[in-house]
Amino acid sequence: MELLRLGTTKEVPPGEMNQFEIKGKELLVVNLDNQFYCLNARCTHAGAPLVEGTLDGDILTCPWHRSRFRVTDGSVVNGPAQKSLGIYKMVVKDDQLFIDAGAM
Repeated sequence: MELLRLGTTKEVPPGEMNQFEIKGKELLVVNLDNQFYCLNARCTHAGAPLVEGTLDGDILTCPWHRSRFRVTDGSVVNGPAQKSLGIYKMVVKDDQLFIDAGAM
């Protein structure tokens, strides 16, 4: 498995999120109690930048039309979005954040 480095754990403090770009793809990393999740960074409804949204527990709310997604699996909690967010398996090594290159 080839790992691609996104950034460091310090760039995503607990309860917060940060956007990264790798291989031309925008990815959103969310830290829930030091468990890291990586999702597509754009809303599946209208392409809003989810990093500008709000995080309440494991629910991410889109800043434009208020679609709500579960961070842990990318599923839609409330529309108007109907399609789940793509998710990527995170690997944390020595405070560095990685994803599997094969998933890109």
